[in-house]
Amino acid sequence: MVKATPGTLQQGGASFTTTHWSVIAQCALTDLPEAKNALAQLCETYWPPIYSFIRRRGYAPSDAQDLTQSFFACFLRTKDYARVDPVHGKFRSFLLASVKNFLANDWDREQALKRGGDYQFVSLNSETAEASYDAAGAPDSTAERLFDLRWATTLTTGALNSLCRELQTEGKVKLFEQLSSFLTGGILIPSYDEVSARTGLPRATVKTHVHRLRLRYREILRAEIARTVSSPDEIDEELRYLCNILVEAA
Repeated sequence: MVKATPGTLQQGGASFTTTHWSVIAQCALTDLPEAKNALAQLCETYWPPIYSFIRRRGYAPSDAQDLTQSFFACFLRTKDYARVDPVHGKFRSFLLASVKNFLANDWDREQALKRGGDYQFVSLNSETAEASYDAAGAPDSTAERLFDLRWATTLTTGALNSLCRELQTEGKVKLFEQLSSFLTGGILIPSYDEVSARTGLPRATVKTHVHRLRLRYREILRAEIARTVSSPDEIDEELRYLCNILVEAA
C-alpha cells in the first residue's frame, strides 16, 4: 500500500496526492511565485516527450530545441492551460494537445524559429535532447506514439530516481545499484544466483530484497501516475496504458 503523506487523500488503497491539475488550477488563479515555480517544475520534468514529438514531426534538432523552449514559454506566459477544464482528463493527453495546437499556430511556430532559442525555460542542450529523442530506439513510432513512450520513460525514470534516493538515505545505494535491473526489466536481468555470488548475500536474501524493491517501486510509480490524472478512478487505467506502451516498445 502506498504510504499516505500530509495533504494526500487515501482512497481504495492508494494515496491520491496533489495532482498536476491542482498545480495548473492554482496557477490559473494566482501569480504567487510558489505556484509559478511548481508549474515551471512540470515543464522541466516533461520536456522529453514534447521534444521527441516535435522531432518526430520532422524538425531538425536545433529547430526542435527552439520550438520546445518557446512552447513552454508560451504555455507559462499566456496561461492557455487556464482555459482547460481539468475535471475529467489526463495530463498526458492535455500536454500532447497543447503542443499540437502550438505547432498548428503558424505565428507561434515561425516566431519561435526566428528567435532561435532566446527562451531557456528548461535545461536543454543538443546532447541531452537527442539522447532523450533516441530515434533508433523507436524507429517505427508515430509522433504521438513516441510522445507516449517518452512520457512513460519520464515517469518510470522519476520513480526509479525516487527509490534510489530513499535507499541512499538508508545507506543502501549499493544494494539498489545491484538490484535495479530487476525493476527495469529487459534481457539483461541477472539470476538470483549471479547476484548472490556478486554481493555475498544468500540467494534467499537477494530474492527478498528484490521483492521488497519491486513493491516499493510500484508504489512510487503509482503515486506518480496519480499526480497526472484528475481522479483516483483513472490511476489503474493510466498505469495499464503506461505498462502496455513499455511492453510494446521492448
